Amino acid sequence: MKKWMMVFCVPLWALLLLAGCGGKSTMTGRYLLAENGTALIVTDDGEAITLSDQSRGRDLFDGLESGDRIRITHDGIAESYPGQTGAYTCKLLEDGGLEDIPEETLASLEGLGWDFGRHVHTAADQPPTVEAPVSGCCGNTVAKVTMGGEEHSFWGSDSVALTDILINLAYGADEVCRCPVEYTVDTEFGDGYGVNLTESFARCAAGQSPLTEAQTETIRNIITRNCGG
Repeated sequence: MKKWMMVFCVPLWALLLLAGCGGKSTMTGRYLLAENGTALIVTDDGEAITLSDQSRGRDLFDGLESGDRIRITHDGIAESYPGQTGAYTCKLLEDGGLEDIPEETLASLEGLGWDFGRHVHTAADQPPTVEAPVSGCCGNTVAKVTMGGEEHSFWGSDSVALTDILINLAYGADEVCRCPVEYTVDTEFGDGYGVNLTESFARCAAGQSPLTEAQTETIRNIITRNCGG
């Protein structure tokens, strides 16, 4: 009798251990909905994980908005990028918005082709300049462009042209977006100008302004000639 108990005791404990390993886990993060209808959760560390709705009604995420803080119960997470898991319950903890999702996470996912309906920049049709443009810059005006952590200083006609474009844009405080800048420009007439030539905009303390295609091309040529990129 004792031998019979010993034989079956080990498999029983093994089954109990396996059952424990297959239990559900909980996770807290920000809900994120892609344009293709895929639901994701972004953890506090910025990790993105796609969610498959395993609830009975398949309505687990109804009513949620991107950025809402949620807590879910889920399966194990597949090792991929983004990760993947099945979700069984979901509780809304706090309302949020897309701005609550880390920019680095969104940019990384968008770089892989994900679309989250964020705004798209377009070049301005007409030069968005102030009514009374500032002029009078001379060839001795120095411009400093920072790109990739390296600073490049130059003067002459290129410095004057770059300065004239940036100081005369009609910046709008309500137009500022979260898109990163590619270059930082400092001049003797103002500093801290952020420029993104891929998206055709410039930004400073006064706000943000689109650039025309001509202005974008002019700035790109100036940077290429004086900064090597």
